[in-house]
Amino acid sequence: MASSALLTQKASASSSSSSSSPSSSSSSSPRSIGFPLAPLGDIKRIGAEKRNHVGVEELKNILATAIRDGQYFINPGAMPLDVFDDGCRFKDPTTDVVGLSRYVKALGVLFDPARSSVTLDSIRVSNPNQIVATWRQEGYLKLPWNPYVPPYESQTTWTLDPSSGLITMQEHKWSISAFEALRETFTPHA
Repeated sequence: MASSALLTQKASASSSSSSSSPSSSSSSSPRSIGFPLAPLGDIKRIGAEKRNHVGVEELKNILATAIRDGQYFINPGAMPLDVFDDGCRFKDPTTDVVGLSRYVKALGVLFDPARSSVTLDSIRVSNPNQIVATWRQEGYLKLPWNPYVPPYESQTTWTLDPSSGLITMQEHKWSISAFEALRETFTPHA
């Protein structure tokens, strides 16, 4: 999300079940560094009981529905919490958040769902432990200066824990740079 720089929360998985991404090789000491405008708090269990071992095809369909019908990237109430590990890592070009409860909190202060949209272009199973989607997003941020984020494309990869079937990593790659995302966050709109 383009404005997530305001919510940067780097954390090791020390206070949750450790989940490392294939691209993450650093093992930093347990610490949490949050941007002062939006402290995201401790990792807490949220949502209904976890749905372990849903099956990757069914999980793909759950995610597709949550994005297409619920707009979960801008509407945290539509996020299928029961298929995410509570210690899941959420990464995009401007943030790296560990913890489902932290991510949901961050989502709740970003985009205005009434004035924003997400369009799912495609979603597929790339291997037994990974799902990949492409989508477009645009909209207004919930900030006093009313910034507008023009349409941009994103590719999201969800990585599943083979032992539980839960999502342990969600990583976004954008068609815009991290610098452009930050610039949009701080550009007022009439």
